Parts: sequence; C-alpha cells; structure tokens
Amino acid sequence: MNYQGLFTNAFKKDLKSIQKKHQLDLKKIIDAIEDIILIDPYSADLKQLACFNYYRYRVGDYRIVFDIENETDIIFLAVDMRSTIYNKLRNRMNKC
Repeated sequence: MNYQGLFTNAFKKDLKSIQKKHQLDLKKIIDAIEDIILIDPYSADLKQLACFNYYRYRVGDYRIVFDIENETDIIFLAVDMRSTIYNKLRNRMNKC
C-alpha cells in the first residue's frame, strides 16, 4: 500500500537548507521518502519518539520526522542532522 506524503512548510524549508549544503545527502533523503517511507513506513528503521508521539527514520546522520495520520497519509514535519533535530522539534512544537 502506498501512502500519500504531505509536506509542511517547515519540512520544505529544512530540505532547502540541506540542498544548499549537502546535495548528496538530499538525494538519499528523497530516495528514503519515496522508496521506503511512502511504500511501507512500518517496515523501515522506524522509531516512535516518546516525547512528541511522532516517528523518525534515520538516513545517515539525518533524521526524518513524520506523523502517520491515517491509512493513506503521512505528514512530514522536519528533517535535519541528529545533533539538531530534537531541539528543532522542541522549538517548533513547544513540547518537552
């Protein structure tokens, strides 16, 4: 079953930031979204984030954070390096 990806403006901004710095990493991130997450997110290297109630998928040093909305939609919330993604989520979501 294929899911539909919905991308927040913040996620798009994160991708543009990665595009400016690391073109090869951007390709790996997009490939992971298209070939793994949108096909079957539960079969992936998936972890549920306890504090945020979202999921994260690891692509090298990057983390893709998303929410599985229902049986057809995945909302992509943020993508960034491991060292900064969780602080970014705390600031955006005002949690934890």
